[in-house]
Amino acid sequence: MKQLIQNWPLLSVLILIAACQSQVEKAEKTTNKFDDPELVKIYELIDHRNTNELIPYLTSKNDNYRIEAALGFGSIQDTATIARLSISLNDDNPKVRRAAAYALGQTYDTTAIAPLVKSLEEEDSVYVRQEMLEALGKVITQEELRMLQYWPLKTSADKKGLAWGLYRAGIRNVHDGISIDIALSLLDSSNSYLTRLGAAQFLARSKNLDLTGRSAFIIRSATRDISSFVRMACAQALGKLNDKNTFNALSALSQASDYRTRINAVRSISHFDFQQLVPVFEKALGDKNVNVAIAAAEQIEIVAGKKDLESIKTLQNEKLNWRVKALLYGTILKLAENKEEVISEIETIFKQTENEYYKASLIRALGNSILANEFIITKTFLKIPSPIATAGIESLAGLRYSQDFPSKLIKPFADVFKQAIETKDIAMVGVACAVLGDSSLGFKSEYESFDFLNNVRADLSLPKDMEAIQLLDRTIAYFEGTAYEPPKNEYNHPIDWELVKQISKDQKVSVKTDKGEIIMRLLVEDAPGSVANFVALAKQGYYNGKNFHRVVPNFVVQGGCNRGDGYGGEDYSIRSELTNLRYEEGSVGMASAGKDTEGTQWFITHSPTPHLDGKYTIFAQVIEGMEVVHQLEVGDKIVSIALK
Repeated sequence: MKQLIQNWPLLSVLILIAACQSQVEKAEKTTNKFDDPELVKIYELIDHRNTNELIPYLTSKNDNYRIEAALGFGSIQDTATIARLSISLNDDNPKVRRAAAYALGQTYDTTAIAPLVKSLEEEDSVYVRQEMLEALGKVITQEELRMLQYWPLKTSADKKGLAWGLYRAGIRNVHDGISIDIALSLLDSSNSYLTRLGAAQFLARSKNLDLTGRSAFIIRSATRDISSFVRMACAQALGKLNDKNTFNALSALSQASDYRTRINAVRSISHFDFQQLVPVFEKALGDKNVNVAIAAAEQIEIVAGKKDLESIKTLQNEKLNWRVKALLYGTILKLAENKEEVISEIETIFKQTENEYYKASLIRALGNSILANEFIITKTFLKIPSPIATAGIESLAGLRYSQDFPSKLIKPFADVFKQAIETKDIAMVGVACAVLGDSSLGFKSEYESFDFLNNVRADLSLPKDMEAIQLLDRTIAYFEGTAYEPPKNEYNHPIDWELVKQISKDQKVSVKTDKGEIIMRLLVEDAPGSVANFVALAKQGYYNGKNFHRVVPNFVVQGGCNRGDGYGGEDYSIRSELTNLRYEEGSVGMASAGKDTEGTQWFITHSPTPHLDGKYTIFAQVIEGMEVVHQLEVGDKIVSIALK
């Protein structure tokens, strides 16, 4: 005790420091911008899509309020606000002008062209001009494209804006040879990473590009660019070319160090002669990253012909991943003369495995032959819902579209699809209605009464059954000869602001999977509603034990479905929060069935996916554990999710 008294001055200082540190940590943990009640009000208006009451904030004396209101219109996407947002392009604050430019681009309306062009001529901020050029790409027409192409480039930021403007126009199929030549010049190594990436993505994702004679420029970037993301986008672009140099380059890229470049190379090279590709596919199927093997098997299924059957059989072996095996079996069945033998082999494996995702993949494989229809039908209705049942109805739908579909099965299949709809399972209803609503198949004449459609419709409800209702309503309209009116998903899930205020602006969350741990940073200041929804579900243990039900190689890994087949969710939806963020490697977004239909499902991107920008909410970013994300497969589990 005496020693304690003697050291009391020092101890007092230590206690004071500890107390201050505790207060700082506490403040950091609980502080985000929504301590400001006026910002909460602004976000409430955005969440309710209340345009009229949000507009006055564009003239607020508070700069932050004007910025937030302008950005909010990027989520609302109301074309009626174009005139008012155009005025904000002249705001004294460049951040307001930039936010307004983003919101105008988000309207995707051509009436935004004139104000953007006029403001570009007068804008002195390089960052605002950059945003305006990209926004212009979202609204520009083919006739007015040259206004974008020939815009004077004063700075490197202007080049970045042009690259992304060309990309935004290109994915809307607004482009020409001049756009291609500009993009090729922007690939030059002297330009910034984002400029090169925008140009590469334009070349990779724009449809109907004629790149004839331009392979040298793209090959150079695909093999030499310092960024793996630029290289993989250029590898994708090479899929639009078929010369010898391209083949050689893609063959080399299929062995690149980054597995995502290998995936894109395998996909791009697949339009060459199959026999030339056998060595490439053989290496890819044995790749250490399973996603490369899956991508290769998918390409084999697409491009192989009957003459290639024996070569494909040699690629099939017991060491392959189950999903790869199922894909190869599907291809073999499609091409085989003796289909009964292959069907029997697939059915045997189906009965032996306990992996329901493998079973679902095998059902999809059986969907390559009408001879397997009875087995598929039996398994489809055995356990609903399940990934197997969903795969079954999808396979049956695919079979109905077969060119050689036997006339004797038209009526039995009509009965099967009617039975599927009457289960009232949303996957069954959605897939079956998509088939019934196709006038080319003539289902309308197969039923004496359409009452079963309306009976099921009466038992489905928004927002939970949105996907199924959309397709069911479209089918009913077709059968009854009336105009289709899209269902309206009314506002139904307020943001929990008390929870939002408890989440730090740098809040981290641990996602433990059976492949390892992933650490994400929640973006509560950008997407408060989505973050609050995710955190609330995580605290309930909602995600614990659920599968990653969807993995698309070099695109996304997706989870959060309570059914395990992608059709699941709860009886509510939240709003899309389309802030000015880009989908990069490890971006975490909300899955949806259309705007403002998000719920429980979310995904993580493998690499930049700019076609999702401004269309799907980004609410988090992976900061550790991307090596785990890159190894996740369909069926892997989320063990737990907890705030850190």
